[in-house]
Amino acid sequence: DVAKEVKQIHNVMGAGVDVTFDCAGFNKTMTTALNVTQPGGKVCLLGMGHSEMTVPLTPAAAR
Repeated sequence: DVAKEVKQIHNVMGAGVDVTFDCAGFNKTMTTALNVTQPGGKVCLLGMGHSEMTVPLTPAAAR
């Protein structure tokens, strides 16, 4: 559950994170990365799990 993971990460970190690295390249990992990264932060995609990926537009545009 992505929402649960995001909440758990925010609880541990105290807020959104500045930089997130997605080393797997799956829809779920990129969605999680986008949602835990604070606005103005950076999300780096390092792994390519699939040739096509669907990401949520609003969190992606806010980063």
